[in-house]
Amino acid sequence: MNLHSGSNNCRGRHFLGPARLVVAWLAVCLFVQGSPRAGAVDVYVQLSQHGRRINIGVAVFTPFSSDIKEAETARKIQEVLRHDLLFTRYFNVSEIDASLKDKPDERKVKLMEAGQRGVDVVVTGSVRIHKTECTLKAELYDAQTGENIFNMTFKDSPENYRAMAHELNDEIVLRFTGIRGIAHTKIAFVNDNTGSKEIYVVDYDGHNLRKLTSLGSICLFPRWSPDGKKIIFTTYRYGNPDLYVMNAEGSSVEGVSRRQGLNTAAVWLPDGKSILLTMSGGATPQIYEIDTKGKIIRQLTMGRAIDTSPSVSPAGREFVFVSDRAGAPQLYVSDVHGTNVRRLPTEGYVDSPSWSPRGDAVAFAMRPYGKNFFDIFLYGIANGSVRQMTFGSRSNESPSFSPDGRFIAYCSDPDRKKEIFLMFIDGSGQRRVGGIKGNSSMPSWSP
Repeated sequence: MNLHSGSNNCRGRHFLGPARLVVAWLAVCLFVQGSPRAGAVDVYVQLSQHGRRINIGVAVFTPFSSDIKEAETARKIQEVLRHDLLFTRYFNVSEIDASLKDKPDERKVKLMEAGQRGVDVVVTGSVRIHKTECTLKAELYDAQTGENIFNMTFKDSPENYRAMAHELNDEIVLRFTGIRGIAHTKIAFVNDNTGSKEIYVVDYDGHNLRKLTSLGSICLFPRWSPDGKKIIFTTYRYGNPDLYVMNAEGSSVEGVSRRQGLNTAAVWLPDGKSILLTMSGGATPQIYEIDTKGKIIRQLTMGRAIDTSPSVSPAGREFVFVSDRAGAPQLYVSDVHGTNVRRLPTEGYVDSPSWSPRGDAVAFAMRPYGKNFFDIFLYGIANGSVRQMTFGSRSNESPSFSPDGRFIAYCSDPDRKKEIFLMFIDGSGQRRVGGIKGNSSMPSWSP
């Protein structure tokens, strides 16, 4: 997708200057950061200090002409954007039943009227389709002053209207938080609908389901590379659990580690130059670091205990893993050289830890002693607290953080069918990801 600002035709993020001031509602702190272009300024509003959501109005997205396809695409983009904005939990979203294709004075009157109803900002857009290209021109306004905050242009094929809406949402979130939104992200997972366990990927909102592998075997543990361009996974295609890598769209499947025994539960280091995984070589499973071609760099754990399921801290200095060295599977943390190992306080059988991209927490699945099912728990790095996130009558497993660290994808089987669910970091807002046939498990959220 091509993304432009104003009339600038360069690819990438460039913001319309000069600087526009966003009202600091209710003493919410204002942050100003220089943009890549001289004279332009990005304005961010911190939302978390006072817990107040921004009231955003979504005005009618209009077609450039009387073309029916343009009108329908504009309506679809508007609807997808509305759902994206609601999902963020940063905004209260209202619909404004009017377009803003007016003269500046008339547009300002409509904006001020919305402001009087409590709306803080208004987003609108226009859509033009020419041959195989769809152009979305989006505008964000301050409803209190009528001032323009940004103009942005997105270009893609008409069929990719959802991607354009996702990108617009993520740019709006970036404006108000300083962190890009997650609507553009995808979730890789394992599914058995074809009779074998293959790797699939789906947009974060459950749309655009795509099957990546067709190996006719068991594929497990998909994990995204830090740049989102590749996925590693384990497959039993040749009888042994081998580690493979492929491009994010499923092409160029290549072997990485095909040593005898386990080559599984792999995860990339943040720099993308090496991988941690569990290998056994016919002996006790241990955690190793290998390069992206499969060469062993070092063995990180040793001994008679089973050590598996590593997850690396966002700084790349430590990793959390599961070990039965205390008799039952428990959580441990080590530095990336395999030293300074210490146990985290948990009370049950632990599996599949995931270190938050924020660095402040580790999500994991645990079956508490005396219980029959796993649930998702959150360990706080700063204070050592352990908080239960799910309370199901069936198992909840395999947590994976969104790239902003605010949401968790996980696997659950409330109806005796494994499905992918999402929830907010506090455990609320639990929802299924689409209506996907077959059993789905082992989610991995893309960068």
